[in-house]
Amino acid sequence: MYYSRIENGITNSLQSYLKNICLVFWIALVTLGNLLTSGWSIILLMTLFPVVSAKPEHNVFSEITFRAFSEFVESHFSSRISLAAVLVVLFTTTSNTDLLNLHARQQNPKSDESGQVISGWMKALARALQEKLNEDTDRLFKKSENKSSLSDMRIQHEIGIKLDGLSKLLKLYPYDAKGQQQNPLKPVSEKDIEPALMICPASMECQTATCNGQALIQNTRDRDVPRVTLVKGSRIYDNVHVLSGKCTCCNTKYYADHETSNSDGTQMRFYLSSAKYLKIGQSVWVD
Repeated sequence: MYYSRIENGITNSLQSYLKNICLVFWIALVTLGNLLTSGWSIILLMTLFPVVSAKPEHNVFSEITFRAFSEFVESHFSSRISLAAVLVVLFTTTSNTDLLNLHARQQNPKSDESGQVISGWMKALARALQEKLNEDTDRLFKKSENKSSLSDMRIQHEIGIKLDGLSKLLKLYPYDAKGQQQNPLKPVSEKDIEPALMICPASMECQTATCNGQALIQNTRDRDVPRVTLVKGSRIYDNVHVLSGKCTCCNTKYYADHETSNSDGTQMRFYLSSAKYLKIGQSVWVD
């Protein structure tokens, strides 16, 4: 027992020490990042410092059909609503699962509580959405709903009804059909809706003066296309395809981070200071 206590004490002390070290390194990294102008220097520093992260649990993105979603949009919103506004509404709903838990709980009161169809939580979300959309808020209402005659409080209530209906359509509701509480909602993973990203030359035509802006052909054979890991911002994308281009006039080859050309039989390589992505390993790129 005595040795077990010592071991536990050492383990706790070591964990605390490592957390403090990581915090100090991170502060140093941010400070140096503000001082350094070289993207390469920051990248190299990041590879030297340890990272402590926790992997949160997530729910998968909704698997409802596009038809069901489009029917909801047609039934509840103006026919003139933009795609951007629809996506804002969708991701506002899927990105606020904690608030949806609170809202659902008030919709299912216990014996000593009074229920709320549209809770203060949902009205607050509606108000935030209204501020986000600004003038596009009008497109959340069909012409027959006569939004211009509604007060601000009533507008938020009506938007709340729409968001409540959408959350239930997306199955973001922690109660079953009998009103029995299920597991609380977890953050919704966007892994299934990530874009298919490509790393390719930023130049859309040859930059050699004698080529007069010749179009670049895709120079990577299908079987040779590398699949790499891309670190973009704070997100990591797997299986990103890397492509290269070629000018058929001067045979200059274009890559995302450099160009190669033959000058008097000597191959020259030029790295681009304006590159959107940089390669930092055999199969890792960063923005």
